[in-house]
Amino acid sequence: MSQPILSTFPNHEQTADMLGRPHWTNETLATALLKIRSAILPRLGAAAALSYLNTLSKADMILFHGSTLSEHTPILHKTAALPQHLQQHLLSLSCITSEVRRFRSIDNAVLISETIRSQSPLVLVCWQKQPWTQQDITVLKTILANLCGLFELDALHRRVHSNTHYDIASNLLNWKGLHAEITRRCRRLDRDNKAATFMLAYIPGLDNLLAKRSLESFENALEQCVALLRNAVRPTDAISRLSGNTFGLWLDGGDRFAIAERAERMTAHGIPLLLDPPAHLSLHIGLVCREAGAAHETADTLLERATLALNTGLREGVKWRFSHEAP
Repeated sequence: MSQPILSTFPNHEQTADMLGRPHWTNETLATALLKIRSAILPRLGAAAALSYLNTLSKADMILFHGSTLSEHTPILHKTAALPQHLQQHLLSLSCITSEVRRFRSIDNAVLISETIRSQSPLVLVCWQKQPWTQQDITVLKTILANLCGLFELDALHRRVHSNTHYDIASNLLNWKGLHAEITRRCRRLDRDNKAATFMLAYIPGLDNLLAKRSLESFENALEQCVALLRNAVRPTDAISRLSGNTFGLWLDGGDRFAIAERAERMTAHGIPLLLDPPAHLSLHIGLVCREAGAAHETADTLLERATLALNTGLREGVKWRFSHEAP
């Protein structure tokens, strides 16, 4: 049995044997790059761009992280199952440098790999019935190079975010920052024998705006939600973003009647968003009061009690609920 013919094109100079017309033009490349930039995550951008290329041609492709392809290799995106004979051949290959490999006798397959700093290489394998043109190879390499830059930047942001006390998107405290703030304030409240209130605010549908609309609409909606929450509390109170649509608010003071009135006022009309077209999201709140001198109440137990109150209120169909009312 003859072995597959393998060619390596590091500089894109050997194009004489690439026949046929290109599937993708410069306009195709521009559209694919726009889809990558419009996605909130590099993985989603890769899926959008490669799916777009697949709709314009009969070429199938698979994108994965790793120097070799195995059953444990993380697959980022694929448009079709990898042919068995191509998969068997790829098992013997190792991708440790940036290069282009073309397999002429295996479904006109092409393998493009790019290295990423402090990560496994990013590898794109494409196959089709027709030979690849130089322009198609250039389009694929450009897309992969842009994805590598985004994956590297995303990993850097994640490392920075894991060591910071702030949410980058909203400029609010994250849970680590709020936890430290609650712990610091509780020591002062216990010394002064004062109470406090923790409020867990849930805005269903906020995180879905990204999929339904655009990144700009989501960021605009997030900014308006944060502004509403800021206006509902005092400047000295602490606000954090715990997840895509959940926020934590720490209020010095434990007057339950005042807090109940504030929660009723906040949830009465929901959150109207000035978007195009306009949107309206509901607001649900779980409340828990930390009594004066309750040294056993920590940030973790307050979050647990507020979450229980919020979930109970959602089941009962009410907009807000105190944890002490939960069964």
